[in-house]
Amino acid sequence: MTTDLLPAASGQATPDTVTDTGAFYVWPADAKGEPINPPDKSQKPADYRPNPGDDRAVEIYFGLLDSVASPAKEQVELQVEIEKVLRVVQRVFLSAGKQGAAKFRIYYTRLFYVAQVGLQGAHAAPEVARAALAQIGSDLLEDEAGRVKNAHLRTLGIYAGLYSLPFLLAYVLLCLPSPGGGVEHYLQRLQIDRVWLGCFALLWAGCFHGVWLSYGIRKNKFVLADLVTADDDLLVPQIRLLFAGLLTCAVGLTIALGIVDVKLGTLSLADFTHVPALAYVAGLFFGIGELALPASIGSRASTLAGTVK
Repeated sequence: MTTDLLPAASGQATPDTVTDTGAFYVWPADAKGEPINPPDKSQKPADYRPNPGDDRAVEIYFGLLDSVASPAKEQVELQVEIEKVLRVVQRVFLSAGKQGAAKFRIYYTRLFYVAQVGLQGAHAAPEVARAALAQIGSDLLEDEAGRVKNAHLRTLGIYAGLYSLPFLLAYVLLCLPSPGGGVEHYLQRLQIDRVWLGCFALLWAGCFHGVWLSYGIRKNKFVLADLVTADDDLLVPQIRLLFAGLLTCAVGLTIALGIVDVKLGTLSLADFTHVPALAYVAGLFFGIGELALPASIGSRASTLAGTVK
C-alpha cells in the first residue's frame, strides 16, 4: 500500500483528470503495490471501473491527488485504519488455501469500497466509512476469533504436554527405589537431594501447564491484533514455554535458598522442595503469571546488582 501519486505513465490517468474532493485516488493493487489496470487519460472519472474482485488484487493503492496540498486528518487516520485491518485480513486468509482465498476476497472487496466511500469522490464521508470499517472488524472477529484461539490453545497445549512429560517421568523415576542405590549415589556425589530434585521436576511441569492455562484465561476478549499475534512479546509456543520454565526455575531457586520468601495462603513456598503437591501448584501459578515474571525478576535482579560495589 502506498500514498505516492499514481504514476503518469502513457495511457494512464493523471491527477488533472480527477476532480474529486476526497484526498485520495483508490485503486486495487497487486502484491507489489502496483495499481491493476489503471484508467487511461481518455476516460472520465465517472467511467473509472476498478475491479476489487481481480484475483491479483491483494493491496489497496492510495494515491494522493496532486490537487490536494494536505489531506484532512480524518482521512489520513481512516487510511491508516483501513491498512491495519487489511493487514490482518491478509495474514489470516492468504495462507489458508482456496477457502481462505475466497474469504479474503469478500473482506478485501468490502474494505476497498469502504476506502472509496471515505477517501475518494466529491462526497467522501470518512465517518460513514469508519462505521462500516468497525463493522468489518466486528465481523472478522466473530468469524475467526474462535478458530484462531482454539488453534493456538491446541498448539500450545501439545507443546506443554510434550515438554512436561520428561519432567513428570523424572519425578516418577526419582520416587522409585533404585537397585543398589545407583541413582542415589550419583545424586549424592553431585550434592543434590533426591526429593528436592523431584519437586523441581514437578515445578517445571506445573509451569508448562500454567502457561497453557494463562493464554486461555487472559484471552477471554479478542481484538483484531490477536488474530495474527498471540501475545505482545511475540514469542512462539516452544520458546514461550522454555522461557517461562527457566524463569520459574530461577524463582524456585531463590525461594528454596531463602533469598526471598513467598506466602501462598498459610504456607511458605520454601516448603515446595519437600512437598510435591506444593511444588506443582507453585509451578502452575508461576506459569499462569508468566507475563509478570520477567518484570518481577528483572526488578529484583536490578536491585541486587545495584548493591554490588
